[in-house]
Parts: sequence; structure tokens; C-alpha cells
Amino acid sequence: MGEAVPPSLTAKETTWKAAAANVQPLDDPYEKKREHEQLKFMNRVPKVALASILSSWLYFGYAFKSLLDAQTGSLSRSDLKVAWLSYALQLAHAFPAGFAHLLALSTMGRAKRQPLLRLTGDSCPTVDIFVTYCGEELDVLLDTVNAATALDYPKDRYRVIVLDDSVSDEVETKIRKFRAENKGVHYTTRGIKPKTHTKAGNLNHGLGFVSTLPGGPSEVVAVLDVDMIPSQHWLRALLPHLLLDPKVALANPPQRHYNIPDGDPIGQVMDILFDVVEPSKNATNSAWCCGTGFVVRRDALDGIRGVPEESINEDILTSFFLNAAGWKIVYVHEDVQWGLVPSTLTAHLKREQRSCAGIVSTAAVLWNPQAQSMTAEEKYGALFPAFAFSLSVVIDMVAMIALPLLLWTGAPLVACSTDLQLWTLSTVWLIKFCALFSYNLLITKAANYHLSLAGVSSISGTWAIPYQFLTLVRFAPSVLTGGGVPLFTPSGLKSDVRSARTAAGRAKVALWDDGFIIHLAIIGSLLASIGASLRAISSAASLQHFWLQLFIRAGWPEIFLIWSTFIIDCWVPLSYALNPPEPMARSSLLERDLKTQLAYPTPEAKDQRRIRPSQIAA
Repeated sequence: MGEAVPPSLTAKETTWKAAAANVQPLDDPYEKKREHEQLKFMNRVPKVALASILSSWLYFGYAFKSLLDAQTGSLSRSDLKVAWLSYALQLAHAFPAGFAHLLALSTMGRAKRQPLLRLTGDSCPTVDIFVTYCGEELDVLLDTVNAATALDYPKDRYRVIVLDDSVSDEVETKIRKFRAENKGVHYTTRGIKPKTHTKAGNLNHGLGFVSTLPGGPSEVVAVLDVDMIPSQHWLRALLPHLLLDPKVALANPPQRHYNIPDGDPIGQVMDILFDVVEPSKNATNSAWCCGTGFVVRRDALDGIRGVPEESINEDILTSFFLNAAGWKIVYVHEDVQWGLVPSTLTAHLKREQRSCAGIVSTAAVLWNPQAQSMTAEEKYGALFPAFAFSLSVVIDMVAMIALPLLLWTGAPLVACSTDLQLWTLSTVWLIKFCALFSYNLLITKAANYHLSLAGVSSISGTWAIPYQFLTLVRFAPSVLTGGGVPLFTPSGLKSDVRSARTAAGRAKVALWDDGFIIHLAIIGSLLASIGASLRAISSAASLQHFWLQLFIRAGWPEIFLIWSTFIIDCWVPLSYALNPPEPMARSSLLERDLKTQLAYPTPEAKDQRRIRPSQIAA
């Protein structure tokens, strides 16, 4: 890399109005086609969501009536109790999906994309790019910094600042070498090694650090996670949204990844979040900061006193406080950054626990002084994700415990007064199932995630529920009492199953070190309880009577879907642990210029479609 001109941050006479005049729309046929295909599916979602809601009401309403009618029938009092408990479990398990459908009904029909734009010319805002680092692999950091210094952007209009929370002498030495070739690169550290959820504090340190540099802070702050390699047009793609609308404080793109194993066996692709949820939220002016790759006005951040440190999910809290201060956040649906998903199951579990703790800790917004200016609607918007997620986790965990107990009784899981009523209820359930399946199919199609049986378990992610529940139990009391967020140091997740050479060795590591003994216990208890149900009907008078009893005691469709999903999903991490995918060398996923050492993901690595479950069977 040639000698770069030091950034001249005193040239702020270059007005944003002049830069805005250089913004041009991006005419990309591929993006237009992708938008058309996505919106085609998303615009159908509200109608199907409504059908799913109505059919669910019909099913649970008719099931309730059937239970009332059965009170005077031949079932014993104990059997009726089991039927009522089964009904309650089914209703509770359907509750989170009902929330999702209501949200889809109100937002997805209005889903829209921000226009794709480009900032042209050299009249550009000044930008401070923060790269956060906390002990990750050094070559990952260097690739990100190298790409950040090679942006298609005037060299005197941006700086790259490495924020090192690992206090590494080696990192400092490497970044000093970068600075010898590019004066726009800086290194800083707080001088401590924080233990957990430190990104907000690291960013706030960066805000203070750039204020001490010649020219002071830039007009815009941009943030990259250590593994996120930005495209060369990253800033030119995002900054126009700030330039054209003075009320927009923050613009952020989706997170894409280039090292996802074929088939995505444990559900690491986040297409539904970035291709469906965020565009829908953008349509209602409620988009969230996605944590990396975003650009934000410096004065807007200063106005909310920097990045909030009350939550592990500092990005979501930043969104809440910017909205409360009157700013808008936009989601730009363009792929401009590519990063890494955890390459081991252990690391993925840590991310799941951290994500769970972060969602719950957003409830800490209630105790932040800045929340005083938030409206009731904004506070509801801040608390709803934590409430809905926590409720879903608790319901699933209770179901994992209660369902084997219900099945073990061998009693009927549904109660009807006549055979006609039973078959009518079955038909109503089938209608409900078709509506729900159609809803899920449209969502996955909108996210370009082609649904197949091979991918159902990875999409649902139910296997992570036990870990999320334990994290919830640990974090919720402190958050709800205003005691703040405890240190996030997940325990019992220290081993990588790939280090064991034999299947028996990998099984031992998975069951004991990674805690998958819980999943094995869930599978075992469900299979044993199903066996108990079969024993209860083994003396059926005829084959027809046997199938009928099997249907109402173990195979009632709604209950069958729940216990079969639990078994399949709980097997996912065990299967992954016993037969983990071969690790992919990061170098094989990158195209590297040997002269400049610039590295970008290969087209094959960036093609997210190649890892879809549907391709496994192809």
C-alpha cells in the first residue's frame, strides 16, 4: 500500500449539502430482481399469517368445546385432567408463534427496501472507522484493517482506529507497522483486559480517543467487528442515507458470513433476521442497529452520551435511545460486509448464550436515566423483545419437562364426546397446520432459505433452549431488580469436540464438557414415555381400536409435532458433535492479492445459497 495522505479533519467546510448533491441511485439489475422476488413472498405473508391466526383460534376454540362436552362422557377424572393439561401445553406452545404472526400481520405487508445509493466524487463527510478487537486471531484482524484502509473513499476523509481490549503488544506492533505506511491507521487500548460484554465500553473509549487526535472527532463514526471484511464501496453505499435525510442518525447493512458449513447443520445462517425481519421493521421506522458495519452521526451519538453500556446488546439499546432522541435508523439491504460464524460448536453455544443474555438485558433500559424521555410506546418496543423471547424459552423448556410426564401416564391427550367430534377436531387441526406450514414456507422463501426436511431442525434452533433457559435464569433476576447485567462468563463450554479423535472420545466431550447430556436425557425421557403409552394400549381389542388409541394417546398431531421436533432438534448437536464437519481453512475461502495482501471472500464463499439444506439432497 502506498503512502497515504494524513486525514485532514479540519476541512469541515465541506458541507453535507455538497456531498448530498453527489448521491446517485444504484442501477443494479441483480438487486432489482432480488428485491422483486423477496417482496413477492413477503407481501403474501400477512394474508397467510391471518389465516394461521384464525385457524389456530378455531382449533383451540373447538378443542376447548370438545373438552367441555367430554366432562359428561366415559373418561375418568384422571384422564380428563391429563387432557386439560395437554390442551394447556398445546395452547402455551402455540403462543409465541401467535405473537410472531400478529407482528407479521402488521408489518410485513409494508416491507420495503431503502433505495440503493452511491456517494460519488471526493466531497465526502469525514469518518472514524472503529475496529473492535478482544483477543481474536491476529490474521483475522489484519485482514479487516487492511480492507478498511483500501476503501473507495478519499484517503484524507477517513481514519481507521483499532480498539484493542486484549492489551496485546503483538497487535500494537502490527498496527504501528500499518501506520508507518498509512498515517490514517491508529491503535489504542484502555489498558485493561475486561472480562465480558465490553464492546460498548471499548467503543466509548474510541469516541474519547479520536477527540484527542489532530482535527478532533470526525463527523461520522463507522464500526466493524474484528472479522467483518468490508467491501470497497461500503461507506459510499451507506453514507448517502445520512446525507439525504437529516433525521437519519444511523444506517446499517446485513451481516453476511463466508465460512458457514455446507447444509448449515446447527442453524448459523441469519437470513430470516436480515432478509425478512429487518426490512419489515424498516417499513415501520423501527429498524435496529445490527452491531457491525453501521455508520452513525457523531453528534447523534454524543447526544445520547455515547454507546449505552447497560446491556450486552449495546446495538439494540443504541437504537432505542437514538429513536427516543428523535433520530431515525434505516436498514440498507445491501451486502457490504462479510464475516465469520463460530467454527466450533462450543463457540456457537457461547454465542447463543451471549445473545440470550443480551436480549434479556435490554430490559435494563427501564433503569437508564435516558429512558425518562422515551414514550410508553418506545418503552414497550424496548421491552417486548425481551419479554417475547423469554416467554418462548420458558414455554419450550417447560414443555420439554412436562411432555414426557403427560405421555408417561398413557392417558388420552385429547377428549371428545363422539367420534365425529374427534375427526372434526382432526380436520380443523389439519387446516391450522396447512396455514402454519404455508406461513413458514413464505418466510423461508423470502429469506432465500429453501425449506427442506434436512433444514427444519437447524431453522427452529430448539436444541439451544436448555442453554438459553439456564442463561435466562441466571440473568433475569438481576436485570428485573435493576441490579444491572452480571458478568457474562459461560461455564462448562471449554472443549472442542473435534479435538477428540474417536467417536467415543467425541461423545464424552459432547455429553460432559459441552453439557449435551441434557439433550440425551430429553430424547431418552420422550422415547421412554412414548413406550409407556404404547404399553398402555397393547391390549387393544382390535387393530382398529389400537390405531385409534395410539392416535389419541401418543400421536395426536399437535402433540406429535412437539415431541418429534424436540427429539429431532435435540439430536442436532449430538450428531454435529459425533460427526463434525471438516474445518475449512480460512485461506481457502479468500482471494488474496499477494502484493497488497488485500483479501476478500471468494464468490463461492459469499454465495450463501450454496449452503442451503435443499442442496444436500441435490
